[in-house]
Amino acid sequence: MSSFGHSFVYFLSQFQGLSAYGLVLGLLLLCGIGAPVPEDITLIGAGILSAIGSMSIGGAIAAGFVGVMAGDSFMFYLGRLYGRRALTLPIIRSIMTPKRIEMAERKVLRNSKFICFTARFLPGLRSAVFLTSGMLGVKPGIFFVLDGSAAMISVPLWVIVGWWFGHNIEDALGFAERIQVYLIFGVASLVLGYFLYRRWRKNRRAKALMYHMTK
Repeated sequence: MSSFGHSFVYFLSQFQGLSAYGLVLGLLLLCGIGAPVPEDITLIGAGILSAIGSMSIGGAIAAGFVGVMAGDSFMFYLGRLYGRRALTLPIIRSIMTPKRIEMAERKVLRNSKFICFTARFLPGLRSAVFLTSGMLGVKPGIFFVLDGSAAMISVPLWVIVGWWFGHNIEDALGFAERIQVYLIFGVASLVLGYFLYRRWRKNRRAKALMYHMTK
């Protein structure tokens, strides 16, 4: 991955100005629809471009946020407009396996609100989750608030990593790999804590109901 990441970031570094912004936006849109384009490395590349003066740091974060949300929204509304027929579309069949769709559907059915936030930190599953969220009727307002909140964390994080390390691509990618591990661990802890909290509330309500029934 390091070799590929180095080549990918080097490719991005050949662009500047409007062409750099357009490339970042286009690549992130492809990421959003499930194409095998590395979203995190694209954002790190945008940060490196800002470090070498090809774009501003604010512009890199803005382009990253717009590109990420555009890709996520495309998948969400594809599922919302077409329902399960979306799974038969050539673009979906070519980039998503039935196993990914099945796993995403289980997660959305288990907790549609929570997964719209955590999916942003789950590479390889996020596009399938957003598609099935639309298919299963998650409200657009909930989707945009939760996914947008997650993007406001992840996008600046990866762009700033690239900007901080500047020309040192290897160190940037190595640091990003370590951060990714911490993010996955953090998300897993958040999910576990959330479900433990839900179980605690459920048990508390059950005890309260039993108390009132026995009075």
